[in-house]
Amino acid sequence: MDPDLGSWRLLSSEATFVDTGERIEHFGPKPEGLMMFTSGGRIMFLMAKSNRQPPTDDVERAASFNDMAAYTGLVRSGGPGRFITTVDLAWHPAWTGEQLRFYTINGDLLEIRTPQQTHPLFPGRLAVGELTWECEQLPQVR
Repeated sequence: MDPDLGSWRLLSSEATFVDTGERIEHFGPKPEGLMMFTSGGRIMFLMAKSNRQPPTDDVERAASFNDMAAYTGLVRSGGPGRFITTVDLAWHPAWTGEQLRFYTINGDLLEIRTPQQTHPLFPGRLAVGELTWECEQLPQVR
């Protein structure tokens, strides 16, 4: 897989619902997020809405949980422009298992698209996710 090492900063995260064509920025207009690929074949994602505040009660804790996503697993090539992550730990249990992603690289930008899938925060609705990442750091060769 081409983007196999380094860290990437999230620039945008959008989803388009298949049933209506509605497009949303599920982490807001300025999302925060990091993605890391390791030389050992592991990938990690951590994404959230910006400016989240510490929760003070159960309602705010639930909202804070819904304003983020995180998962990690072993990654492998799924063919040209594709990778598959075997998710072994996720913020939401529904995201464990195999996750297929499509990608393109344009200079320092990595664009990742999901196939049509359901999302734990939008049960019963199919959506396609599109995330844009900027290369933050590539490992130093020693």
